[in-house]
Amino acid sequence: MDNDVYFTDDKRISFLMIPWALITEPMFQDLSMESKVLYAMMLDRMGLSKKNNWLDERKRVFIYYTVDEIIEKMGCCKQKAVKLLKELKEIGPPGLCG
Repeated sequence: MDNDVYFTDDKRISFLMIPWALITEPMFQDLSMESKVLYAMMLDRMGLSKKNNWLDERKRVFIYYTVDEIIEKMGCCKQKAVKLLKELKEIGPPGLCG
């Protein structure tokens, strides 16, 4: 097997980090892995928002992540993107939706 696909000429390779709680805590066991990946993508975006000082009136970091961006990044249809967002909102990982 050719492993060159895992290497790049870039000096920095980006990674998503999924909080262990989403994997190990019983309260998140019904959350799909796709939703956990989406949450990690949102956390990544939050880092950029924080860096750009995008805060609401209560000094909470906020992000813009459109359904179209989710469709593009996750390679899914609109119905799936909306379903994943709904799943996250229903489970309510810390810091999401409120």
